[in-house]
Amino acid sequence: MLVDTHAHLNFTEDKEGWCRRAKEAEVNKIICVGTSVEASRKCVEISENYSSNDLQIYATVGIHAQDGKSDVDKFGSVDKCIVELRQILDQVENDNRRVVGVGECGYDIYLEGDTKQVTSATERKFQKELFVAQIRLAEELELPLLIHCRNAWKETFRLLERFQGSTSKSRTLKGLFHSWTGDWEAAKRVLEMGFYISFSGIVTFKNASRVQEVAKKMPSDGMLLETDSPFLTPHPLRGSKNEPKNVKITASFIAQLRNVPVDQLASVTSKNVGRLFGI
Repeated sequence: MLVDTHAHLNFTEDKEGWCRRAKEAEVNKIICVGTSVEASRKCVEISENYSSNDLQIYATVGIHAQDGKSDVDKFGSVDKCIVELRQILDQVENDNRRVVGVGECGYDIYLEGDTKQVTSATERKFQKELFVAQIRLAEELELPLLIHCRNAWKETFRLLERFQGSTSKSRTLKGLFHSWTGDWEAAKRVLEMGFYISFSGIVTFKNASRVQEVAKKMPSDGMLLETDSPFLTPHPLRGSKNEPKNVKITASFIAQLRNVPVDQLASVTSKNVGRLFGI
């Protein structure tokens, strides 16, 4: 069975269809990832309302770097946003451990030549503040971080290594880098820190040779799979809306890269999910 460790089920009106087709594709767990306070709340509701015996749905609470300004404008400060995330956790039934992570959070930096406006120094500072607050929340709750990293490898590594070395509790900081886009040198650093690497449909793209190199070289006990639905649809379905069933396409592609049976890859990555998230 397969696990989609990163999907945004709150972005679709066809939740029942996504779930049905995921089960048909042998997906038995989906993690619905929060990107704002409101999205986090919806992810928890989805996890409670759409789980079944053969498809368990879990949630994370977090604020994406690009959604942080809106939440701060709404709630007043980064600290108050974190209070809102804690309140969502408090509302989850004690015997229903549906929230399994913090994020997605991290840096989302645009550089000269990118399609969006270059990220200013002020915005970088804000993104760091928001990221640090969620790292601390993950420490407090002893939950994994789901890290988003666009054009900020040095900053992200510097921050995580600072936290991992600050206290004995911080040394247990754990998590994953979602939708991997880095090279092999960056991957080695991630694995040395004890974090996992999650591959999305990007690995199937024709221009993703460095991502494919990482998927081929890295040890299987550090690997996870995701869709990032409804984004990043894998080849050959690019142009259509992505959904959790397509994690099977990504799994098959990586299995071919590594010259192993897809069932073996599915088994290993599912065990990795169990180790990281406890599900």
